Amino acid sequence: MIEIRNLTKKRTNTEIIKKLYNKIFPPTGRAGHKKFELDVVLASPRLMLALNKKYRKKEKVADVLSFLLEKNRGEIFLNASEKNLPYLFVHGSLHLLGYDHKTNQDAKQMSMKELNIFKK
Repeated sequence: MIEIRNLTKKRTNTEIIKKLYNKIFPPTGRAGHKKFELDVVLASPRLMLALNKKYRKKEKVADVLSFLLEKNRGEIFLNASEKNLPYLFVHGSLHLLGYDHKTNQDAKQMSMKELNIFKK
């Protein structure tokens, strides 16, 4: 299940995010239940700065922040001012699934996964 909340005044079409969610977290079980519960928050640059300071100790506005709350539950904050929200959503989702880009090899693997999601 995905829930999207827009905390800004900027109108955003969230249908693409819902479609990408279905690609990244496919249904499981007979009833089509999602294994992964996800809250997506469209946030202002000011909130993204505050969250980045608090949780990552970084003094800059983040474009995306992902938080794994439980094994099958997470939260993604997207900077609503950014132009490429679908890409940021995919990037944040992959972080929740354990992908990162700390090394060149990890970054390459994550980038390939991102491309594959958009090709589907």
